[in-house]
Amino acid sequence: MTSPPLSAPSSVPRVAADAVLRGLLWMFLSALAFASMIMCVRVSSAKFSTFEMTFWRSLFGVLILLPFMARGGFVRLRTRQLGYHTLRSVIQFTGVVLWFYSIGLINLSQGQALQFTVPLFTVGLAAIFLGERVDLFRWIATLSGFAGVLIILRPGFTEVSLVAILTVISAACYGGANVVTKILQREDSSETIVFYMCLMHTPAALIIALALGFTMPALGDWPALVGIAIAATLAHYFLAQGLGAAPAGVVMPFDFLKLPVVTVLAYVLFTEIPDLWAWIGAVVICGATYVVMRRETRLGRASAKAASA
Repeated sequence: MTSPPLSAPSSVPRVAADAVLRGLLWMFLSALAFASMIMCVRVSSAKFSTFEMTFWRSLFGVLILLPFMARGGFVRLRTRQLGYHTLRSVIQFTGVVLWFYSIGLINLSQGQALQFTVPLFTVGLAAIFLGERVDLFRWIATLSGFAGVLIILRPGFTEVSLVAILTVISAACYGGANVVTKILQREDSSETIVFYMCLMHTPAALIIALALGFTMPALGDWPALVGIAIAATLAHYFLAQGLGAAPAGVVMPFDFLKLPVVTVLAYVLFTEIPDLWAWIGAVVICGATYVVMRRETRLGRASAKAASA
């Protein structure tokens, strides 16, 4: 172990290191939970439609969050932004349905790599709809990330599958939902936002599932269906804990652990071999996303110092 700098108290580096270690642990657990959700969706997709899986995921999500919302007499249900909640739910619903559908068909390593474009879509859409300033540096990083998408899809060299296109559209929907989330967070808590999403998704998914032909789960189907909701809920909780343990610019790069975790589980459970081009494209996408996140963190710190000066 290296000695701390003489100019700083010995406890400071140790605390910082502990915080980073805790953040890394939480992010690993988040990646594991997200990957577990993907595996549960892949298993369930053999028998259930994407709308049925979305219904059960949303219903169990409501049941999981209900005790937290009930504290204080359901005060957290109060909102003046019902229109934005509806808009976010529609966009997120489209993203979830497309992603669940894609999981059943796509190479999971490729699919996860394409999902890493969500932060890049968020940056671009925030600039368009929220008027957030995006300088040349950010645009270059964002476009570099989408170059990674082209590496994965290789249009002109191989046929681009419909499921890959749907995965990218799903990522764009998640990015759009993130933009609406920024608006909602001005007044509402994260628990309120997620609860309204699950509450609105449940009847919408059920109606469509019934129209297409509803399949009642057998006893052996419940572990995977319940696992989708539990894993998704835990993934978001672990992510929040990771962001609370250390600065976002430090822990968010560990979000890329999703790719190797998904790849290992996909190989162990489904003997699915990762695609080389997915890895190459993922490196480009992750690199671009990392640069954007690090720059946003530095700019945030600079703004905070200027405001406190």
